[in-house]
Formats: sequence, structure tokens, C-alpha cells
Amino acid sequence: MTGAVCATTLVCLLFALTAPRLGKLLPPATATRLLVPAALAVAASTLFVLGELGFTWLGQVPAIAALGPWSPKRLDALDPVPDPLAAASLVLLAAAVAHASLTVVRRLRALAAVYRIARGPRTADPVLVVDNAWPDAFTTPAPAARIVITTGLLRALTPQERQVVLAHEHSHLNHRHVWWILAAELAAGVNPLLRRTAKAAGQAVERWADEDAARSVGDRQLVARTIARAALLQHDAPHPAAGAAPVAAATGSDVPARVHALLGRPPRRRPLALTTLAALLVASTVATAAVERTGEHLFDRAAQPPPATVRDHVHVHARVPAPHRAHTPAPGRVTRHLHSSLVPALARDRVDRDTGGDRLPG
Repeated sequence: MTGAVCATTLVCLLFALTAPRLGKLLPPATATRLLVPAALAVAASTLFVLGELGFTWLGQVPAIAALGPWSPKRLDALDPVPDPLAAASLVLLAAAVAHASLTVVRRLRALAAVYRIARGPRTADPVLVVDNAWPDAFTTPAPAARIVITTGLLRALTPQERQVVLAHEHSHLNHRHVWWILAAELAAGVNPLLRRTAKAAGQAVERWADEDAARSVGDRQLVARTIARAALLQHDAPHPAAGAAPVAAATGSDVPARVHALLGRPPRRRPLALTTLAALLVASTVATAAVERTGEHLFDRAAQPPPATVRDHVHVHARVPAPHRAHTPAPGRVTRHLHSSLVPALARDRVDRDTGGDRLPG
């Protein structure tokens, strides 16, 4: 099991180190659709490996082993995982579950606050204008998904810039970008090594909406200028007292990097980066399956009865009476009998040949 666990850990580290960089090389839509599921798979692999290591240690407790068909002594003898490592795995598992639960609770509270802001009469138009001086625009997740834009931002933008903001937010709404962001944050809550991956996924989501807006209005420079201006408006305005909310906003993520990307060429496909990310995802899945199979084989061996020893065989044969057989001499006795009877006869034949068949007198 140790080898499979080490392989899974190595793949997780490689993914955490390379995925954010590879995500920036891919088109934003492709990066989002690949980074987020891969991050969730790595997070699930982390929980499974920690649980497998911890359970092999707990399974050696007689009270827990009594619930299963395995022997705690044989499991202890077969288990190659050191006890300190197994105990540490249980601690990390509890910490990961607690941190992920806290992340979910915080996001649910923020969602409730966002829904209260976006509360209003339901109409066919998903756009809701809120009378607020803070310049902002964001999209709430389904159900009750809406585009919320404040009067402070509408008054500060030109009609063309308003069109860019609405196109950006419509992309968030149509592709359910908020749930992609929430899923990436949940993966990072389980495994803190995935925080940079979650940040890269959030950046990819915003870049995805930027590219959709650029195709909608047909002017990449106009989109770049609008994003930069909206960010400056928020920077100069008094910031409201609020925490991070799970929404997709036009002014979110790394604005300078988004503007730089819009001023350049449209993103192109990069097969090498895509293949590398896909290979890391497959490697993580295979390594996790190896841990599961090794652990299952370990418990199967612990459930089998121990093999009989030589002493057990001797003891069994001593108790079972031997069947009645006719007496036969031992092999050594037979050999000595044949030797004593054949040698003199052979000697006499040799003497007869030497003397011509005449026996000596006397």
C-alpha cells in the first residue's frame, strides 16, 4: 500500500504545481472545464487515501475488527503502513472535512446575502438594477439566477460599455460560472494545495466571459477598456463593508492579466498543455484505484485463516492412525540382505571360470 500511496501523493503534488500554469495556456472555456473536474478528482483522491490509511490502523483495534471478517493480529502483521503515519492521516482527514464544511457554510451564508440583494419581482428579463452608489455588476447562481447591476455603475459607463458589461454577465449566467467557481473553492477547501488551482479556475471563468463579450460586441479593445474602467471605478469608490461573495463579476479576478489578454490575439488551442492536464487526471485516478485495490487485498488476506505450519502437519499425522499394511522390510535391510546373498555367489562363479569348472579338492 505504501507504494500506491506515495504515487498518489506525487501525482497530487505535480497537479498542484503545474495545473495553474497549464490552465493559463489553454483557452479559458477549456481550462475551466478541465481544471475544475480535475481539482475535484484530486480532492476526492486526497480524502480517500487519508481515509484508507486511517482505516487500516483503526481496523487493528479488536472492537472494530469484530465488526468485520478480518483478524486484527493478521492485519497488524500484514499492514506495511507505520502507525504514526496512519494516525496523522486520521488527523488530516478530520481537518480536511472540517475545513471543507466551513467553506461550504461560509459560501451558503454569502449566497443568502446575495439573494437578499437580488430580491425583486421575477420578470422575463434576468437583469435587475439595484439603486446603489457602489459601481458593481454580478451574476447570482441558479436557482433564481439573475444579473444584478447597480445604478452607480450604469451612470458611470457609456452605452457601449454597458453593452460590454451585460454581455459579460450574460456569459456568466448562460454557462453557470458561479457553480464552477464554487466547485473549485470546495476542492481547495479539502486540499489546501489546490488553492492556486482554484484561483486559476476563477481567472479562467472571467476570461471565458471576457472572450464571449468580445465576440458579442466585436471589439476586443472596447472590452479591455470597459473592464479596466470598471475596476478603477471600484478602486476609487468607498468600499462597502462586506465579505467575499460567491458571484461572478465583471471586475473580479486579476484585471491587469485579463486586459493584457484581451489586447492580444484570441486564445488558441495548445494540445501539449491539454494532454498534460488530462494525463495528470488519469494518473490521479489510476493511483487512487491502486490504493483502493491494495487496501482491499490487504483486508482480504487478513480475513483468511493463517497457513498451517510443519508442526501442525506432524501433530495432525500423529493423531490419525495409519492404515493396516503388510510388513515390508526397511530399504536399508533389503539392500544388506541382497548384498550378503549375491556377493558369495558371484565370487564362486568367477573361481569356476578361472579353473575351467574344476573344483579344488578339500
